[in-house]
Amino acid sequence: MRTVRATALGIRFVLELCILASLAILSAHLDVPVLAQVLLGLVFCIVGAAVWGAFLSPKRKHDIGLVGRLVLEAAYFAGAALILAQVGRPLAAIALMAVAVVDRIALALIP
Repeated sequence: MRTVRATALGIRFVLELCILASLAILSAHLDVPVLAQVLLGLVFCIVGAAVWGAFLSPKRKHDIGLVGRLVLEAAYFAGAALILAQVGRPLAAIALMAVAVVDRIALALIP
């Protein structure tokens, strides 16, 4: 079971990277100069990672309870999926949500 949980946690990490990638994609699709796109991409990713780390990571500094974590996590994945759908990648959005849901269920069920 430990291997299965480790795999689920590895998938979770890749999903977190997908969220950050969607934030960078969002900045690349903004109608602003390229320098602003790059700077906004950095800001979006840094803030997104900081909030995730503070409230959702295993070593989080702030505990918002199980319901709070699930709501915030769902908001992150839904936001990333909406970004992907908006920039013309609906299949990537669906895949992200499907994998995130299956992974969340697996992590909840595997001790």
